Amino acid sequence: MLALLVAGALGCSTVSPSAPTASATPSSDHPAPTISDATPEGDATTPVGPAAERGPRDRPTVPAAPELAGAYRFVSAPDFLNQDVADLTADGRKEFVDKRTGEVANSTNADYDAALDHVIDEMASHGTDDVLVAGDLVEGRWGRDDARTGVFGPVRTQSQRLRAWRRAADVYYPAWRERFEDRGLTTYPALGDHEIGDDPWRARNNPWIDFKRRHVPEFKRIYADHMLTGEGGRPRFDDRPSGQAGRTAYAVRLDADVLLVTLDVFERRGGDVHMSVDPAQLRWLEGVLWKARKDDVPWVMVQGHVPMTPKVRVRNSSNLVYEEGARSDLWKAMVAGGVDVYLSGEVHDQTVHQRDGILQVSHGSLLYRGEASYVLAQATADRLVLENHQFRGEIGFEDRLWTTSRQGAPGHISYPDASVVTGTLVASRTRSGGLRVGDAEGVLAPLD
Repeated sequence: MLALLVAGALGCSTVSPSAPTASATPSSDHPAPTISDATPEGDATTPVGPAAERGPRDRPTVPAAPELAGAYRFVSAPDFLNQDVADLTADGRKEFVDKRTGEVANSTNADYDAALDHVIDEMASHGTDDVLVAGDLVEGRWGRDDARTGVFGPVRTQSQRLRAWRRAADVYYPAWRERFEDRGLTTYPALGDHEIGDDPWRARNNPWIDFKRRHVPEFKRIYADHMLTGEGGRPRFDDRPSGQAGRTAYAVRLDADVLLVTLDVFERRGGDVHMSVDPAQLRWLEGVLWKARKDDVPWVMVQGHVPMTPKVRVRNSSNLVYEEGARSDLWKAMVAGGVDVYLSGEVHDQTVHQRDGILQVSHGSLLYRGEASYVLAQATADRLVLENHQFRGEIGFEDRLWTTSRQGAPGHISYPDASVVTGTLVASRTRSGGLRVGDAEGVLAPLD
């Protein structure tokens, strides 16, 4: 049976770490994270077996994957950053004081700048121009101001909250995007729960959660304006559905051998937010997959924020899972349409499942916990190679970054070394057009 790794608690897709008394690296004896948002209970899972004793940064290394001559390469790094990181004192902005600490409120420092430079520079070193990010670019708990700093303006009314949300987006999204653009990297993001305020979206007598639920469509528009809109205000991608996901889902040919379909798996339905795709998006996906089969595209990859199957390693996450999973109409459409790989994030750890001819690769980790990771992929017409790169960082809680909603991420973070390889997978085409996994090791070895 698959051993689940759960280090955290339910209630938000990223759980804030509690502070030890001195600098530390994440470990099994690190105090459990705490939750600051009042949330209903969800489906808890319990650590089981040896895998529960190791976090991503503690896992053994494996030999590097083979190099494919002439392959198209890309990086996949979901949940990067999953935190609001930007200089709030830049560009002549007015400075505000965090009343909890007496310090100027800021969402970055020299440690974070150095850590991000180290990690993104390594991503760029692999000879790729493309980075896939299956959701959770930011923390996104905007429209509130728990420290009463006034950084993004007042938040007493719903209209004030929405103005504050827009102001926060105008700072954090460009800062995220520019880190990659400065290195010549093109990002292909998917919508995550943090881009629409972080789950949950329903609770009694909670004005902020009520605000989130009411404004999900507007949050999606703001995200799309910043992340999926090019020069002149035109959408970056022409192949898009109608309906709720008209600005947040898209299909694009990354290379002659690779088609990427990015889904919006957050449907506003029945007065709540569901992990599902709306009917218009599903019909569009079926059409995209039909055309891909007609055009004989070698590799068809779909990315969405949440896993389709629940049995995956989970770390510091509320472990959102697609509704009905492998029984859903979405999964059936992907199987019928010949999807090869489904890339998901959310769980901040790595697990591969192979089911119905599809490889589900759930991956990613949290930079601010010293556990940043990414998957490097190589693709030719008949072979696909995946390699999980894991960093082993160090964090310290002597102070915190400022965020809108609570005590922020640890104020000190360091990534002194290059990443190590903790998983590899080599797949090839069968004569019938299917996918066969040959060699696989470490965290990318498929689990039953």
